[in-house]
Amino acid sequence: MTAPDAPEPDPDELRAGMRDRWERSADGWRESSHRFNAATNAVAHWLVDAIRPQPGQRVLELAAGIGETGFLAAELIEPGGVLVSTDGAEPMIEHAKKRAAELGLRNVEFKPIDLEWIDARTAEFDAVICRWGYMFAVDREAALRETRRVLRPGGRVALATWTPADRNPWSMVAREAIYDAGLVDTLEPGPPSPFDLGTPEIVTTLLEDAGFAEVETAEIPVEFPYADVVDLFSETKSLSRPFADLVEDLDGRQLADLRARLVEKTAPYALADGSFRLPGIAFVAAAEA
Repeated sequence: MTAPDAPEPDPDELRAGMRDRWERSADGWRESSHRFNAATNAVAHWLVDAIRPQPGQRVLELAAGIGETGFLAAELIEPGGVLVSTDGAEPMIEHAKKRAAELGLRNVEFKPIDLEWIDARTAEFDAVICRWGYMFAVDREAALRETRRVLRPGGRVALATWTPADRNPWSMVAREAIYDAGLVDTLEPGPPSPFDLGTPEIVTTLLEDAGFAEVETAEIPVEFPYADVVDLFSETKSLSRPFADLVEDLDGRQLADLRARLVEKTAPYALADGSFRLPGIAFVAAAEA
């Protein structure tokens, strides 16, 4: 007898779960921002260069997190330009405000925005940046159509996502370890997956269907350094609420087993001093409205 197909996940439940995840991980992202931003600095600079910022422009950053990528653009649109830094998780926005103050930025506005329903006027912006945001939208087509709507004719969008999972050990070694330990039923991240937009064909089609033209794409290698498995475990728990929730209830034996599996998974990337660097490949794209 054929098993019935699993029901499609409810979109509103997916959105609520995603928002809860980011709200509860906001503190961890702020604490780990230095390492993450250092590892992905080339991605941030590619995105900012791709929107071709000019003084006086209005730039929108979607799914900005604590805002670091957009803050690079804020300096380049002075004098007279404004960056609108947004996120669907308000704790992220609060951290972004504090970071902007630390940097002395005075041309940044902050606003809670869901990238599927952008609360902005048509043709309000000269450029949009979205670093690792569209991949988590439940309705990615709607998010990109909304992006096109708020851009003036000739405006630019620049986005980042990830190439497929097998090219991103930095993200998958912890997932593989908990799967091998029998703590999850599948290696695949739950929907929406960060690896769903990992090819030029997929992203180009989405952009063109939303009304964009002159699409350009690139791949950018990244590396995340860790002192040891304890360091990796701690940061993964800080950044990933699903991982944190999972390991919270493990007993001592299960935790020891999981750490041993992490040692095994990270061994191919180990250096002589016991540290290791986990590689990945970011995928970036830009287009014209």
